[in-house]
Amino acid sequence: MTERNRRNFIKATGVGLLGGLAGCTRGGSNGSGDGSSSDGSSSDGSSSGGSGSSSTDTGSGSDGDLAIPLEEYQSADIDWRQFEGSQINIGAVQHPWVSAIKPAVPVFEELTGIEVVWNVLPEQQFRTKRQTDVSTGAGQFDIFYMDQVVNQFREEGWIQPLDPYFNDSSLYDEEWYQPDDLFEASKWQAHGGGYSDTWTGIPITVEVQTQFYRTDLYEKHDLEVAETLEQFRQNAKTIHENESDVVGTVGRGQKGYGMNIYILNTFLREYGAELWTEFPSDSGLDTDGVIQAAEWYTSLLQEFGPEGASTQTWSDVLATMQEGRAGHIVADANLFWPGLTGEDSQVGDNIGIAKAPKPADGTFSPNAFNWQISTSKNASNSEQAFLFMLWASSQPTNTWMHVDNGAAFSVRQSVWENEEFRSRVGDNFAQVTLESLQAAAPDPFDRKYPEWGQRYSEELQRAIAGQKSAEEAMTRAAQVAEDIYSS
Repeated sequence: MTERNRRNFIKATGVGLLGGLAGCTRGGSNGSGDGSSSDGSSSDGSSSGGSGSSSTDTGSGSDGDLAIPLEEYQSADIDWRQFEGSQINIGAVQHPWVSAIKPAVPVFEELTGIEVVWNVLPEQQFRTKRQTDVSTGAGQFDIFYMDQVVNQFREEGWIQPLDPYFNDSSLYDEEWYQPDDLFEASKWQAHGGGYSDTWTGIPITVEVQTQFYRTDLYEKHDLEVAETLEQFRQNAKTIHENESDVVGTVGRGQKGYGMNIYILNTFLREYGAELWTEFPSDSGLDTDGVIQAAEWYTSLLQEFGPEGASTQTWSDVLATMQEGRAGHIVADANLFWPGLTGEDSQVGDNIGIAKAPKPADGTFSPNAFNWQISTSKNASNSEQAFLFMLWASSQPTNTWMHVDNGAAFSVRQSVWENEEFRSRVGDNFAQVTLESLQAAAPDPFDRKYPEWGQRYSEELQRAIAGQKSAEEAMTRAAQVAEDIYSS
């Protein structure tokens, strides 16, 4: 990628993408593009959302040319105008997907005759309003953002399965929509992470864990990019011991179900373990694979990480790398790329990206996170909502967002293979992300994951801080998780 193309990519995506990072942190630019973002440091590990009022407006645009030709959609065997004159309300967090898709919403309105009204809130405010909306049966939102609480909402009957809409020939054309183009990991999470046989929503963004490293330091110390955890540790050791003002590595240590365990869950799967050996009686957190993964991660940060590693959030990790104070990052989200290589980074021209490392005898299994959009049981316009979901996640819309409007979080493989998109974001970035997403194994968010995941993360934080051993921490985490389900 040329310097001009790379800088244009950063300019278009940098601010928004950093607010939208995976299961870990979200926030970012709102529908008005004001760049508001959270610090990712709330007690549950999700973003705090900051302060501010909602952004509520229609998606209507000017009278100029539409962003995407209507012919791209009119070839579908779908009755797009069957709900002409109606309106849908979308509840969303301040997020780069909103900014990326809003300029194209007039296309949907022209195509369908359906008016789109946005209700965009900081994340924590949105979560509260979403909870109130579904639990009281108010049904204000026809569509809303959905995350780790998907199975809680599903089991409470608060969200509708989308299968009846997929089976309605007036609403869905499989040949046109091409669902097999969606990443398997994204479809799996949209089916409740393996807990549901039905569609709980449609995925709209995805990010996957990758590693970032300082190319200048790797060259200086004659290091090869790590394919294994053992190599990664050795690289960290070399940098840590030979650079006076640079730590060997940095990674999330702060508690939170989207913070430290979002990283650790990759490594435990690569060691052959899994969350819930038997659900809900055996969490699997005290198995050998989990303990090995926890020992590797905690000792890595203790020996070669910065002081206070146990309190570092995703934003701390990013800042440490941006400021040139670390040699590489432990398998963090690929959406860090714009911030690490952009104009705000002191080492922007010396950042490389590679697939997450794995144990020498383990399996490559990076974590991934998807935001999806769902419709509630009490929504007044769920059929109209489904048409919007389909339109928003379709190939024409998704390709335009990523080729023409600066997005870089596509749930469609065809976008990551698109030559124009790859030219814009960089071929290596696109290929590493594509291969990582094809192999991704996301967390299965059972209905109490936010509750027991928080406690699991607290135990991991104690281990990173040296307050207890990794084995003691994971044994306690297992007991807590199982007690939560047995009570």
